[in-house]
Amino acid sequence: MELHPLSDPVGDPFFDVLRRRHRDVDVVLLPPVGRPDGADPVSDEVVSSALLRVEAVARGLWAMVAPDSDDRPQPRCTYGTGPESVRATARLVTRRVDGFHVLVALRAELESDGWAVTRPEGPVERLVAYLDDLTVTASYAEGSGTLLVELAAESLPVGQDRARGLTRPPARPHAGGR
Repeated sequence: MELHPLSDPVGDPFFDVLRRRHRDVDVVLLPPVGRPDGADPVSDEVVSSALLRVEAVARGLWAMVAPDSDDRPQPRCTYGTGPESVRATARLVTRRVDGFHVLVALRAELESDGWAVTRPEGPVERLVAYLDDLTVTASYAEGSGTLLVELAAESLPVGQDRARGLTRPPARPHAGGR
């Protein structure tokens, strides 16, 4: 990190003027966002493998806590820690009258499998669990009966253009179109 005297320009016209006019304000410019930790982009096989793993774990957990449900967690890539990375996720959103009991059963299942589980404070019943590179977040809103369960893996560097393509939602068929 370079420290410049207040009189030195930083190379950006906006911040140069800001520094001259407001000498009492410390201006810190961060380097441009690049690859996380200089990591090389991973292959399509690594991304596919992460998606399959997350889907399998999520479906296994869901089958244990809601064996009577026809719902299934849906796998997809979401943006990771930056615009050049993706995260394999599996998400399920459903309405259930027994959502609180499912959340309690999920917590018990996660703890018995060795996950570190916490309950964040707040008006909505929630839990967050960690195991290795996986994170489970779940919440139940009693008023609406909505249960949300999401399992996510760590971010994978793929490059900005590829991340944009991988996170694009699948096209929906439109009804009655020409």
